[in-house]
Amino acid sequence: MKRVLIGAGLVVALAFPATIIAGIRHYEGTVDEGGTTRFVTKVRHGETIKVRQFVFKHVPMQCDDGPSTVDDVGTPPPAMRVNARHRFQGNFSSAGGRKHLHIDGKLKHHGRKAEGTLRVRGDFGGSSTNCDTGSDHWSAKRGGSSG
Repeated sequence: MKRVLIGAGLVVALAFPATIIAGIRHYEGTVDEGGTTRFVTKVRHGETIKVRQFVFKHVPMQCDDGPSTVDDVGTPPPAMRVNARHRFQGNFSSAGGRKHLHIDGKLKHHGRKAEGTLRVRGDFGGSSTNCDTGSDHWSAKRGGSSG
């Protein structure tokens, strides 16, 4: 009896960390017009409920003073809820309303892939004024050790 309890306890102890890891899925991808993106999703009972830490790097944009790129690494927007149709979206402003970010997306193929659009516009300091990426398509695949 004691061996059965120890064995059952060991199985539960080993399974518990796996359920925690399964609660977060990592995605990485590209922006069609240039740049990369990555984010994580929170999963509860097998359903994705939130997109968090949506960041991007080196996305081209056009400003009054010419072409540039924009990064959002280090300052991700707040989490976005995923609806029953596996869609998410968010409109965010920063720098006193001088910078604007729009993200929309959809999880596809049972959460193995995601795609959507992002747009960044605003004033980014110095002579980088009236900047706009336009509506850029992005796509990402689930990956990483906990995917």
